[in-house]
Parts: sequence; C-alpha cells; structure tokens
Amino acid sequence: MAKAKGSAAIVENAKNFVSGFRTFSTGQKAVVIAVVAALVAGAVVFSQWASKPTFAPVFTNLSGTDASAITDKLTADGVEFELADGGKTVLVPADRVDAERLAMAGAGLPADTGSGYTLLEDSGVTTSEFMQQKKYQIALQDVLGTTISSIDGVQKAVVNLAVPQKDVFLDEQDPTTASVLLKLKPGTTLTNDNVTAIVNLVAGGVEGMDPKNVSVVDDQGNTLSTDGTGSSAQNEKTSDYNASASSDLQTYLESIYGKGNVKATVKATLDFDDKTVQSKEYTQPNRIDPLAQSKSTETYEGSGAGTAATGVLGPDNIAVPGTTGTTGGGGYAKDDTTSNNAINETNTVIKQAPGKVTKQTVSVVLNAGAKGAAGAADVNQVTQIATQAAGVDATRGDQITVVKTAFDTTAAASAAEELAEAEKADQQAQLIGYGKTAALALLVLIMLIVILVAFRRRKVETVDVLDVDPLQLGDITAPGEDLKEIAPAVEKPVALEAAPVDPALEAAAARRTEVVELVSRQPEEVAELLRGWLADRRS
Repeated sequence: MAKAKGSAAIVENAKNFVSGFRTFSTGQKAVVIAVVAALVAGAVVFSQWASKPTFAPVFTNLSGTDASAITDKLTADGVEFELADGGKTVLVPADRVDAERLAMAGAGLPADTGSGYTLLEDSGVTTSEFMQQKKYQIALQDVLGTTISSIDGVQKAVVNLAVPQKDVFLDEQDPTTASVLLKLKPGTTLTNDNVTAIVNLVAGGVEGMDPKNVSVVDDQGNTLSTDGTGSSAQNEKTSDYNASASSDLQTYLESIYGKGNVKATVKATLDFDDKTVQSKEYTQPNRIDPLAQSKSTETYEGSGAGTAATGVLGPDNIAVPGTTGTTGGGGYAKDDTTSNNAINETNTVIKQAPGKVTKQTVSVVLNAGAKGAAGAADVNQVTQIATQAAGVDATRGDQITVVKTAFDTTAAASAAEELAEAEKADQQAQLIGYGKTAALALLVLIMLIVILVAFRRRKVETVDVLDVDPLQLGDITAPGEDLKEIAPAVEKPVALEAAPVDPALEAAAARRTEVVELVSRQPEEVAELLRGWLADRRS
C-alpha cells in the first residue's frame, strides 16, 4: 500500500512539474533545459570516470619484440591494457598487476636476452681474445644505451665506442672516444645539464675515457655536445665568465655605495689552448754505495827454461841431440771490476686546462649625482677596492678604469612608470575577470531562484486536496451563519459574480480569504487538518 502511494506521489509530482514547466517563459525553459542537460552530461562523465579502472605499469623499458609479445598475450587473455612511453611501458588494471606478472613469467616473457652482458655468456674456451674484446664492447654499448634511454625525455639511445687496440710497445695510446645518438620524445628538449649528465654517464662507464671525447647528437642532426673547442663554445664560456665576474663585482660595490649607484663591467681574454708540458730530471742519489757491483781477478804464476835451445833442427823439425838452452821465470795477473750506480729520475707531466685568463679589463662607473657614499666616494679608493675585488694583475697586462659621473635616470623612471601602468592594467583585468565570474554566478543563482519560485507557485496553484469530498463552508464557519456552499475547485480561478453587500457574507469572505492564505502558506498542514475533520464526520 505504501509502495502504491509512493508511486502515485511520484507520478503526481511529475505531472505537476510538466504542468509547471508549460507555464514557464521561453527563457526559463531554456535555463531549465540547460541545467538538466549539464546535470545529465556530468552524470555520464562521472559514471564513465568512476567505472574506468586505474591502470598501473606491469612492465617498463621493453624492447619492441617483448612489447608486441606481451600485448598479444594480454589480448588473448582478455585483459585490458594501455601503452605508454612510446610503447616501451605496458599498463594493466592495478588489481591485476601481480597476477599478470606471474602469468607473463610463466609464458617466458619478457624474453629479449640478446643484448647487454648476456652476449658474454656464449663465449667458449676457444674464443679468441679479439672476439672477447669485441663482445665486451658491444655489450657495454648496449648497457649504456639502455641506461641513457631511461632518462626522462629520451625515447631511444644508441652508443658507439671507438676503443683503440692497446700496444705495450707504445708510450702513448690513442684515446677512447664515444658517440651517442639520441631519439627524443615528441616535444622534448634536453637542457645543458641533461646533456652534461649523459656525457659524464658515458665517460664514467668506459675505462680511461675523457668526457671531452664524448659527442652527443640527436635524431635531427643537431650536435648537443662536443669537445668544447669550437668557436661558439669558446665564446659562450667567455661570455659566461664576463657576466659572472661583472655581476660579482657590481654586487660587491653596490653593497658599499648603494644599489643602482654602480655599474661594473669585466672583459676577459681566455686561453683555450690545450697544453701538456713533460719534463724529465736526473739527480745524484744521496746514497754512495753502488746499486750493483761485480769483481773478477785472474792470476797465473810458473817456471820455465831461462835460455832458448840452439842448434840445427833435424828431420821433421826435431832438434838434434846435444843442443843447449836456457831457462827463466814468468807470471800473469788480471783484475776486472764492474759497478752500477743508481741515479734518481723524475718525470713531470703538467696538463693545463683550457680557459685560463690571460688578460682582463675592468671598468667601474659611479653615480656622482647620488646621495650618500656614492656621491662622496673617492676615485682612488674605489680603484683600490675594485682592483682587489676583481683580481686585477698588472703583471699580465690587466687594466682598470674608474669614472665618476651623473647617471641618466630618464629611462629608469620611464620603465618604472610603464611597469606601474602594466601592473595596474593587470589588476584591472583581474578585477574584471572576477566581476564577470561573479556576475555569471549571480545570474545562474537568480535563474535557479526564479525556477524554484515559479515551480513552487505552480505547485501551490495545482494542489489537489488528495481526492477528498468538496469542503463545506459550514464546517469552518461560526454557528448560526448561513453561507453558500463553495463550488469545487477548478484548475483555473473563476471570477465570482458580484453579490449584494451583506455583513454575514463579508465576514465569511474574510474567513475564506484567511483560509486561502493559510492553504497557500501551509498546504500540507491544512490537508492533514481537513483529513482529520472528514474522518471525524464520517465516523
């Protein structure tokens, strides 16, 4: 029963809304339709957003082969997925991340193991040293490329290393160089700090590599990093040094003579020649004993004939018997000594870094028209202060000039005035924007109030006394009064014919007016009251 009453009430309210909507003006109808459409659209968008699952990455930094295999597996399993980071990241609903990782591991995915240090696993005992070095170089290139690709803004990186073959018979080896090719994500631009980080990353990952031997190029053919010896790089470094030195000197002098009262400029000449000085020095050691010493002595002593034999030789050069000879004494001695004395040897290698200041010129201008310390400053004193602050070295040809003159403040005043006007215009534009927003909000609020009031009035005018019998005026009049029965209510008020003036009728009309006003103000309470009266009469 209660459900039937609720349905009837809903139908009745719908009828009342439709009948009330028909009485609206064209503007009111348009506003109502717009509000309803906005509510419906908002409900649809909210429902779609609420029903869409939250995605989380299940695999990142995938190769193209692995990404394709994983997406095929997810499609076959009927799992929703999204791709990000140029196809290298696969996302699935957050509540299925762990399950899908286990499922992919069971399927042997990711399976791309043909790069990096895994190449060294195929090396056997018969692999030559040359092949081992080349495999190590290729593996190192792959690892560096993968590492650089993980940097934000880099879609892919290819690293090529040029490693010269080492020769033990050479005192100086050719340096190892590297080139890096970057494919950036659309709309991404690397800063100088990012490029420097990539250079240091490559140089730190290769043994003995100097960062200046790393070149970075993007896929558009733009050189992002060189060895820093080009004219543009030298000019940039010179400009940076001049700007930094000028700013430091001006800040220091302004702290003494007031802000805006000093202008300082530093122009320097930098030497970008890469110089290496090698020297070798031999010195006598402090110790006297030789480092190594060898000595050999050979002596021979013996006796023999003092006089040689004389006579005629016989056949076969045999002496004839009877000849005579003499005997005598002889001896032999030999000494051989070898000593190796050590000496001190000192090898010195001095490598001068490019960018050394060879000469600089300093110019300082003081505002003579300023009040305070700047106006009363002594030029000689300022020269001494600036010389020490800027590090002026007269021995290398540095020069400093200090001038005191009045500054032209016309441009500064004009700029300040323009800045004030611009700020004022911005404030006015901001206030106008706030006003437009407030006016729009007020208009919407007024339209809502108008709609609610119109709907309320229509509801009051079309109130049905819940299908009860027509109300008799005698039920609400004082005893003894003779009044006419009021006709049943109709949808539209009907004009009553004029009646003769009668005090009783006037009193009844006044009561009727009060009843109508009471019904207008409190329709629900009056309906309950009438139900109670009717129930009492019927009982």
